[in-house]
Amino acid sequence: MRKIVFLSIVGLLLVAGCRNAYQKALKTPDNKVKLELADNFFKKKDYGRAISLYEQIEDAYSGTPLAKHVLYRSAQCNFGLKQYGIAGFQYKTFFENFPTAGDTSEESLYMTAYCQYLESQDPELDQTDTYKAIETFRVFFSVYPESRFVPECNSMLDKLRAKLSEKSYRIAKLYFNMGEYKSAIVALKNTANDFPEIAQKEEIDFLVVKSTYLLATNSIQEKQIERYKQTLEAFEEFTEMYPEGSKYLTELTLYRDKSAQAIKKLETKIENN
Repeated sequence: MRKIVFLSIVGLLLVAGCRNAYQKALKTPDNKVKLELADNFFKKKDYGRAISLYEQIEDAYSGTPLAKHVLYRSAQCNFGLKQYGIAGFQYKTFFENFPTAGDTSEESLYMTAYCQYLESQDPELDQTDTYKAIETFRVFFSVYPESRFVPECNSMLDKLRAKLSEKSYRIAKLYFNMGEYKSAIVALKNTANDFPEIAQKEEIDFLVVKSTYLLATNSIQEKQIERYKQTLEAFEEFTEMYPEGSKYLTELTLYRDKSAQAIKKLETKIENN
């Protein structure tokens, strides 16, 4: 029991000592003291106290051999605190200022992309950070094509592209559901062209044909023949893409037949007039 009490007292004294040392370091003009204590806090993963000290001495060490150390540790602290936007900016700054710092430069560029990847939002939200991350990963591949980080980068890049493809698909599907068939056709084709690996590829190709048919049926008579012919062309393109068949083929065949019948009926009407 006495031993437990003794250890508890020692622990409290150590905590108090660290707190006092931290408060003194914040107030001291001695940057060496601040740096030493900041490094100690960093090693203990006390990133909050470490970053507050690194921030105080950043300007003082700018242009000195220790500038790299302070900046990189600051980035690591912010990453540890899950401040990915700030950390990413600091890693990017490090790489731009110290591009020849060996493994540290390589890791800083990787971490820049990784932070942007972590900041990337869900498909239904803004994808600015997704595009930034993709671009940074491409820069990384160009600068470090043989890096040990390449497999991880490829995996994250696939996930980022999946977000963009999902967002593109949702927008195209929204146009279709709203009955904006002309816009839907453009959006669906762009999605298929930009993301050929998308899981919904067959559905997208199906919706292109269906949208073309529905656009024709909802058009003024003067444009219907042309648009029904476009439906027939879209149907032929679909069957060429899926020569072994498709679960959508029965429905699309119906649109093809109705389009052919509508063309014949409209052309007969024109001839009789």
